Amino acid sequence: MPQPEAMAARALCPALDADWIEQKIIRSYVRLAMEPHDEDGCRAVTLVRRGGLEVRLMEVPSDEMIGLPAFWLELRSQMTGATIDSLGCYEFDEDELSAAVMFVQDATHRLPLLH
Repeated sequence: MPQPEAMAARALCPALDADWIEQKIIRSYVRLAMEPHDEDGCRAVTLVRRGGLEVRLMEVPSDEMIGLPAFWLELRSQMTGATIDSLGCYEFDEDELSAAVMFVQDATHRLPLLH
């Protein structure tokens, strides 16, 4: 059973809770299908935004990325458009979803430091 302190921290900052992040990634994955393509043929959904930084899920056209993952989580600067860090995923199986959750948790911790 979670400790009261851990439950309180999750209530104040759900972006640090693994279950919340996992649900956010799954919902974003589904939302990608409804997003329009940008000029490069990519689609993106923002998971977390703080200040000028964001964590987003991107889908890249498979014909441009032969052999590379179609889905990418990115820690990105909104001001410059630069990607600070990224993680590629093929299909969000159990291992990839776990790695994606850890990526978002780490990025969420880094947002205040980078902002």
